[in-house]
Amino acid sequence: MLQEKRIQFEDKSHYPFTLTQKDFLLINSQQKMDEVFNLIHQKNSGNRFSPIPAIVENETYIIIKPQLRNSNDVSIDKISLIKNILYINVSEFDNPDFTKTARISPNILLKLNGNITFRKIILKY
Repeated sequence: MLQEKRIQFEDKSHYPFTLTQKDFLLINSQQKMDEVFNLIHQKNSGNRFSPIPAIVENETYIIIKPQLRNSNDVSIDKISLIKNILYINVSEFDNPDFTKTARISPNILLKLNGNITFRKIILKY
């Protein structure tokens, strides 16, 4: 039986634009976080800038880009780690903050509790 470790997480933000060309981005330094938020601040319309999270011990930040099927966003239900693979369970929902017909995969910033190391991410719908 494979050892499944449930990961406690915080869903920080959903962005309706692309922050990385890859399927996911691991943010493991303050410099990387600053670069990501520099991009967010450039693409975000309006006058309010989100505060830049500080990278601290026992926290891991990632950006994921779930593929959309029949909605314009997803919610994160559960995250677990099995043998260097991060499994993220998502369910679809329509986000009123996004355009109803938006088909751009949301870029979701997640804060994971703990220093999580993994090789790949698998999204489960």
